[in-house]
Amino acid sequence: MSLIFKHIFSFIFLIHAEITPPNYDFTLKSIENFTPGKNIEEIKKQNPKFDLFADNGDQKILRFKLKRANYSLDVYTQVKKDIVTDLFVRLPQYFLHDIFLRDLQKKWSKQDKFVRHDRSAIYVWLNRDNNNIIYHGSCSITCFPMFIEIVSTDKSVIPMYVKLNEALPKW
Repeated sequence: MSLIFKHIFSFIFLIHAEITPPNYDFTLKSIENFTPGKNIEEIKKQNPKFDLFADNGDQKILRFKLKRANYSLDVYTQVKKDIVTDLFVRLPQYFLHDIFLRDLQKKWSKQDKFVRHDRSAIYVWLNRDNNNIIYHGSCSITCFPMFIEIVSTDKSVIPMYVKLNEALPKW
């Protein structure tokens, strides 16, 4: 009888052996098409679900909807003369910070700046492929990503995070 229980329990442990991280199938390649320097018309062809978020004449902010089996993302792109200058993505909080930061460091090596306050941290990569990358991670019970922004180093363009901060109500 004990031999039967032993085999049943060992079989149960074999079934539950593989653990898939909650980032599911997300990689940086998922947002690579939206990075600064890309042509917006090509992006629209590949991702027809978008709306105009803000229009300031020659600079526009478009919001694209990326739907995958396990997550959905709003990808904000700032465009000047049909070329993407900024990318902003608010990431799901069930993604794991460690996995996401590791992917960023694989792609752009170690960050140039790091600021930590309480349970939040901002990581900055300067001048990588003519872009600056800003990543914000935070912790409560576990650590999770908040957002990533990729900004062109072009000084003639007002970064999207400045515009989004200006849109907040002044108390």
